[in-house]
Amino acid sequence: MENKLVQFSFLALLSSSSVSAIEISKHLTTIIAPVPIERVSPKFPQKAARERRNGWAKYSFIIEKDGSVSNIVQMDSSGSKDFSKAGLRAIKKWQYQPAMENGQPIQQCVNTIQLDFIIDQKKDGVRKRFGRKYKLALKALKEEEYVRFEELILEMKKIPYRYITENNSLHTLAAEYAEVIGDKNKQLRHLSSISFVKSERFNKYKLAVLHERFFLAASLNEFQNAYRVYTQLKTMDEAKPYFSEYDKVIAKIDAFIGSEQDIIVDANISDKDFWYYRLVRNEFSLVNIEGALHKLDIRCANKRHVYSVENNNTWTIPKAWENCSILVYGEDNASFKLIEHPINS
Repeated sequence: MENKLVQFSFLALLSSSSVSAIEISKHLTTIIAPVPIERVSPKFPQKAARERRNGWAKYSFIIEKDGSVSNIVQMDSSGSKDFSKAGLRAIKKWQYQPAMENGQPIQQCVNTIQLDFIIDQKKDGVRKRFGRKYKLALKALKEEEYVRFEELILEMKKIPYRYITENNSLHTLAAEYAEVIGDKNKQLRHLSSISFVKSERFNKYKLAVLHERFFLAASLNEFQNAYRVYTQLKTMDEAKPYFSEYDKVIAKIDAFIGSEQDIIVDANISDKDFWYYRLVRNEFSLVNIEGALHKLDIRCANKRHVYSVENNNTWTIPKAWENCSILVYGEDNASFKLIEHPINS
């Protein structure tokens, strides 16, 4: 694997500026996690079963005080609408024993799950229709016919039912194009939409994708994303030659998070309804907004708030709230910068 030199905005920071991961604290509250009572399995779509088609869909949702599920958001999928709809229908029926805080039921606002639809481990490929467009797109990319390439990628995206291999081929190709035009955010987004089959013969491909994702996420200041990929890489024997390299980057990320520097992240709604980000600090602003942003949804472990968005607004989250993420909703291609302010500000 070619090792790429990645320049980070935080490389000059020293570890002495970091915040200790373990702090002396008082016991403030006791929270008991929600327990599933009934989780209805999604029905495998008939069309997908006939085609022996596999797929997946990922969701975020809230568990209410009565144990019901609400505010379900589809985060990503393998591209098949029938799987996405089947998963949504099932999750709506789920019931939990709610989370408890000091004996009282509370919302549990950070819940994510990926539902895998696997009917045949061996059956997954590329259909002729998709394959033709893929070959044409690959040819256009090599010949630098970028307008034609973008047209073909859009046509491939519009296919409502895709095999996992088709999904991965589409996003791998789109990531290559994003790298060519220098759009790292788009490159990371496409690489993050690639899923992995549990098979050793795909381990080299998995390592190549995760390796690239890790360094891209770090260079773009998407630190929670980098942490998640780092955890995956550390479980792979094929990644062992790179462990020391990964560890050094994580140490620098820790130092940067604890420093007095702003963490600045470029954001774009793109063609989704929202932009998703997991926070590493408790105070942030949205600035340099171009295009319309409709609302900000802040979801923490047991708290949730929804706000309207104005340029240069700042939100401060109580330190007691943990595991916070945000969903920013807006029009297609609306862009802005998220700034996470120093922890001790």
